[in-house]
Amino acid sequence: MKALVIGASGQIGAMTVRDLVDYYKADVVAADLNLAKVKNVAKSTNPNRVTPVRLDASDERALSKALKNVDVVLNSAWYELNMMIMPAAIKAGVHYTDLGGFYDITLKQLKLNKKAKDAGITCVLGIGSTPGVTNVCGAAGANKLDSVDAISIYCTWGTKKKATEAGMPGYSIRTVIDEMTQEPGIVDKGKKMKVPIMSGETSVVMPEPAGKVTAYYIKHSEPATMADYIGKGTKHVSFRIGFPEVDFASFKTLAELGFGSEKKLDVGGCKCSPKDYITAMYTDAVSSARRSSDVVDEFDYLRTDVTGKKDGLPAMCTLFVRTWNDRKTGLSSGRDTSVPPSITADWLTKGKIKETGVLPPEACLDPEPFFKELGKRKILVDEELQVSSKFY
Repeated sequence: MKALVIGASGQIGAMTVRDLVDYYKADVVAADLNLAKVKNVAKSTNPNRVTPVRLDASDERALSKALKNVDVVLNSAWYELNMMIMPAAIKAGVHYTDLGGFYDITLKQLKLNKKAKDAGITCVLGIGSTPGVTNVCGAAGANKLDSVDAISIYCTWGTKKKATEAGMPGYSIRTVIDEMTQEPGIVDKGKKMKVPIMSGETSVVMPEPAGKVTAYYIKHSEPATMADYIGKGTKHVSFRIGFPEVDFASFKTLAELGFGSEKKLDVGGCKCSPKDYITAMYTDAVSSARRSSDVVDEFDYLRTDVTGKKDGLPAMCTLFVRTWNDRKTGLSSGRDTSVPPSITADWLTKGKIKETGVLPPEACLDPEPFFKELGKRKILVDEELQVSSKFY
């Protein structure tokens, strides 16, 4: 397999490069705007397997050139670039994955289904942890039921010891700020709709040490696809996030201060938007943290509840996903986002995914083999099935 990873110097992209090499012996073209940083990724992974290149994914000609002679492109760049990268992949006849289109862009991407089918390729949308693993969990839960009423997804993260200072999120700060400033989409009574930011407050029990978590609706891609592709009468789909308390306060303050704004400000003769500035700060911090030898017990936890009926009686299938940082390699718990695109790329190039077109994970990934691949990386999936019985 020859894979092109775009956004390869980022926290997730760099770990995806490593997984492709370590588990599939792939030859990887690691592309990023910052050549120096992506050279470091190649050096720290396997210089014989990883070729670093500078790429501006918004440059159509440069992108077209980068897509030549590769089997699959893994888009780990900002979700705003999905509608530039995916059409280029279709035109080049190259399989494609990304980490999600943040609901609205996902809906736009799905409209290119026929073009991808005509090109004979598969574009798998939102195959990280959330969206991604959660979508596959929803499909797995639905497989155990005769009909589905609701799919409720929750996620949280944290450290073994209760933190007194805000931690670095396991995914882009750019996305975190967008989550806290844009209206979430849900499916309610079979209809897609937008709801107020940070509404839908509820408590949910996650595995220890997270325990009971307060979670809110957050804008995410899962509600854009799951009711349609899972079917079985699904009428409700929602995604909630349970921010660690200290992190929540910090991110909320950043959002309220306007760091989600894309309006360019003049600062000392330089023009830069608050969103671009905080993104640059975050990216630099991630690069520094990657060089750190400090070991932190951090976790990512996901929970997907699929409720419905089995044999005419109420039933619920719950899937928990648990990921900790890897003490041996120093890789963060964000592995649950970086590994799924690597697995999917391997399946695409080996013909294990038969469907062509533009598809979400729940429509094209076989849950059990997928979960077993995650397990090889100590990304653990547990399933609990609760069914009702009558004795009369």
